Amino acid sequence: MKNFKRILAAMMATMMTLALVTGCGKDTSSDSGPSQNTGDTGEEYDVYFYAWTNEDNVKPLIEAFNEEYEGKYNLVYQKLNDAGTMTINTALASGEQIDVMTQSSAIDLRQRADSGTYLGLKSFMDDEGLDYATLFGESQEQVQNINGDYYSFPYCNNINMVFYNKNLFNEAGVEYPADDWTWDDFREKAKQLTSGEGANKIYGAMMDFGGPAENGGGDQYWMTIAQQKLGAFAYYSPDFTETRFDAPEFKESLQFFYDMVMVDQTVVPLSEYTTMKYQNDTNGMIGLYNNKYAMWVAPVYGCLYLNESYGESPEGTDIGMANLPRPVGSEENISITYTSTASIPANAPNPEASWALLKFICIDHPELFAGPKAMHPGIIYEDEEAEHKMNEIIFSDHPGLNAEMAIEVMEQDRTLITKDNTHLEGQVKINDLIQADMALVFNGEMSVDEALADLKEKGDQYIQEDMKQ
Repeated sequence: MKNFKRILAAMMATMMTLALVTGCGKDTSSDSGPSQNTGDTGEEYDVYFYAWTNEDNVKPLIEAFNEEYEGKYNLVYQKLNDAGTMTINTALASGEQIDVMTQSSAIDLRQRADSGTYLGLKSFMDDEGLDYATLFGESQEQVQNINGDYYSFPYCNNINMVFYNKNLFNEAGVEYPADDWTWDDFREKAKQLTSGEGANKIYGAMMDFGGPAENGGGDQYWMTIAQQKLGAFAYYSPDFTETRFDAPEFKESLQFFYDMVMVDQTVVPLSEYTTMKYQNDTNGMIGLYNNKYAMWVAPVYGCLYLNESYGESPEGTDIGMANLPRPVGSEENISITYTSTASIPANAPNPEASWALLKFICIDHPELFAGPKAMHPGIIYEDEEAEHKMNEIIFSDHPGLNAEMAIEVMEQDRTLITKDNTHLEGQVKINDLIQADMALVFNGEMSVDEALADLKEKGDQYIQEDMKQ
């Protein structure tokens, strides 16, 4: 991993040196050469924004930014093929002008920050009196604080909720989830909603088991209760020198989901989950409205997959949304979230312009970038009216969704715990081990205690190995 950092740093240093000699900007409106795009000529400065979002979704953002900064900045959007590590690293090392770059991986963000690829943002924030925790929440500040500086802003907060098939609830005579429901309530409802056998079986719930990135990724929802109770950096000890897979919170969390999947058999099993590719969010929503299961744990943006462009839902589709269940005994709603972020490359030729765009996207107008993607914004709203308008953008125009219910639920108070992980020691190998061990657990080949013991022993070893490098 440290070799990666040195290689990337060397690549970026080389490209920065070349940029100083030849100019690294692009000017698509004239033949005067890229070195003219410095912001010092009195002409509009072209600000280049890189992301993987469909170009049509970015048009309102481009129009609004160019209107606000008319005569000073001109936003130019460059679409990446995907959010892959290599795709973004290649772009960053290409020598092309990049004023703001996006990413979805917290590991990638940390590596780029450590290698000097990204510009620290704290000086910009200090100049404007901005506080990271106030803007984005304490949990986000905790993971984004890298040696006292910040190298990205989250443009979205992918908050996990529970989407549910109201028709299946009605047919089974099961009450809709209450605002303060617990995981015990979730388990009981899953039992009541499970029916049938074989190909005709309807499961009470579907939750991700994780999966390889090439198969659509997926989440490790078996950790949810532990994350709710332990907070950010859940599987690290407070001093990051060992794991805490031996903590009772992890035993409680894994045992709970093991019992639902393997004992109750009320959750889509791993074999079917893999075959149907339910880790793909589009397929997740399709399975929900086609009565394959009654409840689906997914980020807020899951509502987007009710749109006809992802498949036509059956007539009469009625999807509700509820809070993520509380741990038993908790007095508050606690949801797990993760982000995608935007950063300023260290070799951006006009940092002032980059800062203006970054702030415009992530703080001033999240409705223009996160909104079209049905993503909850990264910022915490102080204004209830602004929050309501954003929720209307997120939840409107999705056929079959009970938008009024979704908005009402979304606007309830909750504590957000990020599962983003910017601490590198052991992380990559631990994540691979989690994937391997959980496949054995949920295929019935490894017990809960055996898995947690294996994660503890090897995870601690991985951390120590990385600390010695």
